[in-house]
Order: sequence, then C-alpha cells, then structure tokens
Amino acid sequence: MRKVSLIILALLCVSAMASGQARDAFEEIRQDPDRAGTVFYMYNHEGIPTCAKAPRGYKPVYISHYGRHGARNHSSDSDFETVMNLFTEASSRGLLTGRGEEFLRRYRLAYPVLHGCGGDLTDLGFEQQFKIARNMYHNYPRVFKGKAKVDAVSTIVPRCILTMGAFTDQLLRENPRLVISKQASNSTMGYLNPFSLSNPDVKPTDEGYNNKYAYWQKGFQDMCNSLLNPGLVLDPLFKDTAIINEFGTHQSIEKSVFAVAAGLQCNGQVEDNLLEFIPYPELCRLYECFNYRFYCSKGADTLWQKGRQWAFVWTTMQDIIDKADSDLQSGEYAARLRFGHDIIVMSLFVLLDIDGYNIPAGQPSEVKDVFRSYDFPMSLNVQFVFYRNNAGDVLVRMMYNERDMALPIPDCGTPYYYRWEDLRAFALKRIALARGIIASTEAPPKVKR
Repeated sequence: MRKVSLIILALLCVSAMASGQARDAFEEIRQDPDRAGTVFYMYNHEGIPTCAKAPRGYKPVYISHYGRHGARNHSSDSDFETVMNLFTEASSRGLLTGRGEEFLRRYRLAYPVLHGCGGDLTDLGFEQQFKIARNMYHNYPRVFKGKAKVDAVSTIVPRCILTMGAFTDQLLRENPRLVISKQASNSTMGYLNPFSLSNPDVKPTDEGYNNKYAYWQKGFQDMCNSLLNPGLVLDPLFKDTAIINEFGTHQSIEKSVFAVAAGLQCNGQVEDNLLEFIPYPELCRLYECFNYRFYCSKGADTLWQKGRQWAFVWTTMQDIIDKADSDLQSGEYAARLRFGHDIIVMSLFVLLDIDGYNIPAGQPSEVKDVFRSYDFPMSLNVQFVFYRNNAGDVLVRMMYNERDMALPIPDCGTPYYYRWEDLRAFALKRIALARGIIASTEAPPKVKR
C-alpha cells in the first residue's frame, strides 16, 4: 500500500511540475521522508506514464542526453567515521540512551558497506542505469537499429565513468551491433561540468557547488543557526550530550547524522536509512537548510550570486545545440550520451526557464517550495528526443526522468513537441543572457566565508 501511495505521489509531483502548480515541500516530505535527503532522493522507476504520441508522419531519429550518475553513497567518509566514533565512544562510557544504543546497533550493520566508500556508485546506482538504458532502447528502437553510432562521454569522476559503462553495457545487451565510443577526459569537462576549472569562464573562487568563497555561505549558515535545533535529534540519543563537544559542535554532529541517515536510501545493501531518528519537524528544517544551499549555488538566486553560477551551464546547452545541428545534418550519430552531475541539470532548468525554476524566490523562507532539490534525484536525466518527417521538418521533445516536460515556448500544435528551430532560437537567446551575466559579474574574492 505504501508503494502504491508513493507512486501516486510521484505522478502528482510530475503533474504539478509540468503545470506549474504550487507545491508544499514539507507535505511531500511528510508523505515520503526520503525526499528530505535532497539530491540523495532515489530515482522513481515506478508508474512512468506513456509518452505523448508524435504528430502523424514524424519518426524519432536522434537523442541528445545528459544524465546524472547513478545512486551513490554519501560523499564524505569523514561523516561515516565521525558518527561511528562518537556513538561507539559514548556507548563505551555508558552515555547512550536505549534509543542511542538502537541507533548504534543499526548503524553498525550499515557501516561495513560505507567505510571507505564515500561517493562510490552503489549496486542500486548500476540498476538504475540498466533500467533507464533499457527503457530508452525500447522506447526508441528506430534510433538504435543496426550498427547505429552512439557517442558517450563522462566527467572524470569514477562514479560517472562507471555510470556511463553501465548504461552503454545495457544498450549493447539490447543490440550488440551498436557502435559505441566512450570517453572520460579533461577535454570534455568544460561542458560536462561547466562549474569546473576546465571551463575558461570559471575562476578558482567560482569552482564547484559548495564553494567556501561563495557570498551565500554566510546566508546558509545564518539559516542553519536560526532554524536548526540539534537537541531534538541528539538529546534522545545521549544521556549526557557533553561528549559531543569532543567530536564537533552539536550542529555539525546533527548534520553528520542527517547526511548519513538520508544517504542510506541509495545503498541496496542497507535495509533502512535511519531517518526515523530525526523528528519530522527537524527533518524538514534540515531539508530547508541544505535545499537553500543548492538554490543559492545553482538556482535562480539573485540575492547572493546575481545569476553568475547557473549561467556557466550555457556551455552544456551550446554543446547540445552544436552536436544536434551537426548530427541531424550528417546522420553520423544516433545518440549523444553525457554523464555528469545533478547541479548541471539544476542550472539547465534555470537556463531554459523550465517549470518556474528561472524565477527567484522572494525570501529565503520561500525557497523550499519553489526550488525542490529532491526533484533532481540520483540518476536524474534529461533526454532531448528529435523527430523528423519526410519533408525534413524536425521536432524535439524534452524528457525529464523519462517523463514529458513542457517547455516555455509554443508547441507545434501537439503537446510536448516543439519545432527544433523554435527551441534552438529560444535556447540561444538564453545562452546570450547567461554569457552577459558572466561578463558583467565578478568571481568572489578569495575570502573564506
């Protein structure tokens, strides 16, 4: 029954995204606490609706894709160690409550598959990619027929390379005759991860998403200080919370417990994610804080970033346009597959003005509902699927996590299908805007905030 309810919730969320309906993030978290894990939320393969039919006479001919790596462990090994060391030491001194001992007992079961594996692709991550690749092949068999050529590129991060391998391996299982080239190189990082120093627009103090020099870091910490109440999580676990000070601040330990608990949903070798040890009100506040960090870093924030961060993603969209123009003309490649990270798709949504992600929140307290980082889950992907008729006219649709996504331009008369010339012109205008933002703003000074 819970699975059916979550499928219905997921479908309602997708429908709300497509129609721009207001959403209540805290209510969505209440119905599915895993959403509080922000970008650790798991890709939903259940209940994918039937895709909208193409207009008469149009056939799929080409796919341009950008996918996030599959499910991974929480990236910080130090959080795994800090939580284990603190609770183990507290237990040895008799300072854990019965609830604290239960947390430690269950965490000890998970720890062996987490220790030393921070950021690693998990078994569930592989499974996600197999399913997405299988669906892509069976949804568009005409694109992948015979000895069709497929170009796959990945960022140089191991989990992304393994993701690319899993995806392309599945395509070859479906059609062993496919000709697939694979590459992971610094030479492609400028558009696969435009927030890296491989992009010449990016300065050292711009790099990454959780940049210690970013202006918004102070706003993020102020929000954490004003909203979070670590005692709600820690007091029920410890008889004497003074021991926590030996391992960090109460807030830093609460964040570590949250990160470990929320991330366990991504590892199929772990039976539970321990989120039940975080009371719902505090779970919502933790989500609100970390969600705000993603919004400030890669969303439409104008208070701190002035658009400078999301604007770097213009290189990704330009690559999609340039290769589509070339491939549609030459017919050489049937598909272009790109494998990278969630933050690129976040910013791509801002660049293309999708689902209101281009509209900045009025106040920090409004961010949680207008920018929802759990909408960018593990194995997040966008697929631009191109169709052509006998007259040579080209249409394109955008699939978001294998579901039709409306774009902010007039369709061709059939919902979700757009003339490539219209989408291309719109995207180039947005690219020009992004490049203007970069030219008119400066990187933060080298001052840790």
